[in-house]
Amino acid sequence: MNQANLEQQEIEAPMGGVFTSNQQRRFIEYVASNPQSLTLSVNRATAIGNCSSIAGRVNKKLMPLGYVMARKQPSDSHPNRFGEPSNMFGWSLFTLPQTASNDDRYGFAVEVTK
Repeated sequence: MNQANLEQQEIEAPMGGVFTSNQQRRFIEYVASNPQSLTLSVNRATAIGNCSSIAGRVNKKLMPLGYVMARKQPSDSHPNRFGEPSNMFGWSLFTLPQTASNDDRYGFAVEVTK
């Protein structure tokens, strides 16, 4: 997967035919415009408490379009206010590969359905 860096009109184009809630749309627009955003930044900018839950719903709609919202553990840790390890992740929009990594072994989906 490669990180997608989209302009505003590129973000809006695939979203035109996809029904999303206002919360989901805010999540997509913010993360697509601000790759590698930490969870806290996404929470504050979008008023979303549970980014993982929204990402799961959004990905059902984005995957057929060739995109996925995913989180990555940042290289430097971000402890919480008590000094404990936190669940801060970097959120980004990624493009999905056109073929699966095991297509050569199992065949393309079109071939399998025949």
